[in-house]
Amino acid sequence: MRPSFAVSNSPIHWVIIILGLSLLSFLWVSHIRQYEIAYKEALETRATEHKNLAIIITEHLRQIGDRAEALGHSALGGQWQPILLQRNLSRILAQDPIFNRLTLYDEQGHYWLSSHEKDRAPLPTTWMTQVENQLRQYGDTVFLPTQTQQKHSTEVSGTSTPPKWQLPLLLPIVSGDTRTLTGVLYIEMDVGYLTRLYQDIHLGQSGIIQLLDRDNVERLRANHSGVLASGPELNSESYQSLLSSKPELGWTVAVSQQYRDILAPIEAREQQQKWIYLLLTSVVVGVLAWLLKMISEQQKTISALHHAQDENQALIERLETAHRRSSLAASTDHLSGLFNRRQLMEIGTRVITQQRACRKLLAVLFIDLDRFKSINDTLGHKTGDLLLQAVAGRIKRLLEPGDYAARFGGDEFVILLAGDRTENTITSWVQTLVARLSDTYALDGTELNTSPSVGVSICPRDAQNIDELIRSADHAMYSAKQSGRGQYRFYDPSLNTSSLEAFQIEQSLIEGLKKHEFVLHYQPMIDLDTMNIVGYEGLVRWQHPDHGMIYPDRFITIAERSGLIIEMGEEVLRLACEQLKAWRQEGYERHISINVSALQLASDNFSSMVLDSLKHFQIPPSTIELEITETAILNRPEKAIHHLERLRRHGIGISLDDFGHGYAGFAHLYNLPITKLKIDRKLIAPLSNRHDDSPIVSSTIALAKKMNLQVVAEGVETLEQVVYLKLAGCDLAQGYHFSRPLEPNAILALETSFAGEHATLT
Repeated sequence: MRPSFAVSNSPIHWVIIILGLSLLSFLWVSHIRQYEIAYKEALETRATEHKNLAIIITEHLRQIGDRAEALGHSALGGQWQPILLQRNLSRILAQDPIFNRLTLYDEQGHYWLSSHEKDRAPLPTTWMTQVENQLRQYGDTVFLPTQTQQKHSTEVSGTSTPPKWQLPLLLPIVSGDTRTLTGVLYIEMDVGYLTRLYQDIHLGQSGIIQLLDRDNVERLRANHSGVLASGPELNSESYQSLLSSKPELGWTVAVSQQYRDILAPIEAREQQQKWIYLLLTSVVVGVLAWLLKMISEQQKTISALHHAQDENQALIERLETAHRRSSLAASTDHLSGLFNRRQLMEIGTRVITQQRACRKLLAVLFIDLDRFKSINDTLGHKTGDLLLQAVAGRIKRLLEPGDYAARFGGDEFVILLAGDRTENTITSWVQTLVARLSDTYALDGTELNTSPSVGVSICPRDAQNIDELIRSADHAMYSAKQSGRGQYRFYDPSLNTSSLEAFQIEQSLIEGLKKHEFVLHYQPMIDLDTMNIVGYEGLVRWQHPDHGMIYPDRFITIAERSGLIIEMGEEVLRLACEQLKAWRQEGYERHISINVSALQLASDNFSSMVLDSLKHFQIPPSTIELEITETAILNRPEKAIHHLERLRRHGIGISLDDFGHGYAGFAHLYNLPITKLKIDRKLIAPLSNRHDDSPIVSSTIALAKKMNLQVVAEGVETLEQVVYLKLAGCDLAQGYHFSRPLEPNAILALETSFAGEHATLT
């Protein structure tokens, strides 16, 4: 929408502003550039002047050094006669006012002769070292020694180090033939001479001439006041310094002046011109403001019209946006972001018409996630929602233009594959989908693994409308689920009725668990020594409202495949605890064993769930026993053994069921906290109490006895089997020979009649 101040978008407005800013920029950039060049030229000019001055002073000081060297050689004259030398020194000093004093030392630096008798101290050792270095590097030339430490000035009375207002020069004396050091001539130069020499040089208020020794230590400084012995240290950032050096003479001349002093005349001119530019800037800004005001006044009416038009347009856009959002909300599943069922049905009808008109195939995919209910119940609905969103995201990324996807509810998704595809390309796409949806999911810090079961129907081969296509794909999906996890199947009209019945059973299991349609029937376990009933195994039955009594062989496998076996196991435990509590209230102490699946043992809270149930119903742990299978232990041994050991510590019995049916041997039994071993009915069935009976059963009983395990024989159906088992030392037996599984209300009658019927076997 346009802003209310419409003139801000006027091209004339921006042209005037740009022209005005360009003019001001040109003025100020020219001004700044002009004085940047002026500053640079001023510094370069002054640098050239200072450099020339430093060279002139250095050359002049070199000439003084040459005079000092000539003075020394003239004074010695090749003779070391004290009286003659004394006269020469006094005569030369009188002729040359630059030098104040001459002193002669031997090659050890000891005093020999001086123009002033009061100075008889030896040369400092550091100076003698410098003399030797000078002789090696530059020969017998005069040089300026570096300053000695303070202690040298107090070693003897008097001092060999001159005051700071006097400059010392040292001249090595060498023999003519061997060029070895024979002495040192100390020459003291008068600083006052230099004062008179440089007093007419104008360097400004901050200009300084410095004389530095080889250590870059300032020895003299000259400014507008004259020559100074010393001064404060210079700040290199605020001074421009030019140097001229004479290494063989041991000194460097530095001419320095503050940048501020050099640039002061230019800054004064710049300040004057800046006021002129400020006045011009004010004039330009005033003219721009007047022009803009005039244009604004002329365009107020146009601005108001544009504003009203924009408001109307914005209102229309808001209405259209609200309509799109409401339409999208009505057609979209809020959790996954895919289409919902109603919208996909509408799209499917339209796409079928388009595909048939072009004589192209349309594939409908019905997807159901394996183990989703178990994940949702175990990890919570939040994790389940995150998983559904992740699955929807992967489906979206696989879709091509013209394809559509929807979430039908729960963990069911439907995909329409249109475009120009063949059955081979549809198959390849479905394989990619299954692989992608089977990859690991990282959800809120938790890694999950699941897989899809996919059913596929194709139009026009399998159906002609969207409802029948989805129904056919649903049937194919169930056929894929029957084949295992992560499978896909194309619809086949020959899908048998047993598969459909199994599908209906799976769909009914959830309702059956919610409505508590499951019951327990109890088969007695007999002590073969006393022939008394010592306990019962609780066997689950489904009292279906439509199909009647359904036995576990029809629904246990389906429950395990769908993950509902965990809820069913909890229901079985609840039924067993309720029955034990009812018997205790009637005065009967009985023992019940129930079966536990591998999925229950693999859950994190299995042992806690069992103990909480016993505590809730106030059931002693010794009255209940859990029967496990070999595969339940071998799948996840660490977690399963942890649960079993915890339950054993609380007094709950553990039986290993169906021993001999799988591949576990006695080697595994040492690691299991079990109390009973139940021999599988397949090993019991062949027994007939004959000499050629298999020795496997008797050997198993004998080995179990050595491990202090009670042995239970399952599936005992004949008297001969009972006799064989008694002779082999088996402890307990159960089977149809003694009784079929009974309802709870038939238990008392069984116990009353059982003792008399089997008394002969005792």
